[in-house]
Amino acid sequence: MSDLIKHVLVGDMIGSFAANSEHKFFHKTYTVFTLGVISHALMDISEPDFTVNWFNQGQLGNAAPFLALQGGGTFFVLKTMLHSTKKNPLARKLRIAAIIGAVIPDVIDGIYSLINPSAWYTGQLICPWHNASYNRMPWHVNLMSMWATTLLSAGLIFVRYCSIPFIRFISPRISFLKSS
Repeated sequence: MSDLIKHVLVGDMIGSFAANSEHKFFHKTYTVFTLGVISHALMDISEPDFTVNWFNQGQLGNAAPFLALQGGGTFFVLKTMLHSTKKNPLARKLRIAAIIGAVIPDVIDGIYSLINPSAWYTGQLICPWHNASYNRMPWHVNLMSMWATTLLSAGLIFVRYCSIPFIRFISPRISFLKSS
């Protein structure tokens, strides 16, 4: 797990978009699942994120707060999504399918690297966009990458769950200021 929350948030946004789309093409679970996988690949290619080396106990211990934040944030996003879709089974199904699509590449390569640890170090994983470049980064560069991933995740949480309520809260006050 490195940027689990980022993939879950983007998968949730894809599923939410699909559920609200008028195009029936997006109302199919395989469509949003595929879009989730594509989003995972694009994010991993475009933004090299902090990756925890599960086979290095020292690094794993240093990354514990980051992992706790990722796990807690992911739990919050999933709980919020499940609660908000209780009355809309299509939205729930599409959002879950997109989230699964967005995280399945990490699950596949994670299981593969547990079975074949040398694949983790050589970058010979199943998903071609995953590589072992983090092994060549000094720890301080990896730490900066951890903070960048954390800030990006926090930004996505804000956009997904806080921006609309904030805009609704502030918009009457702005129109009040304009009329004075």
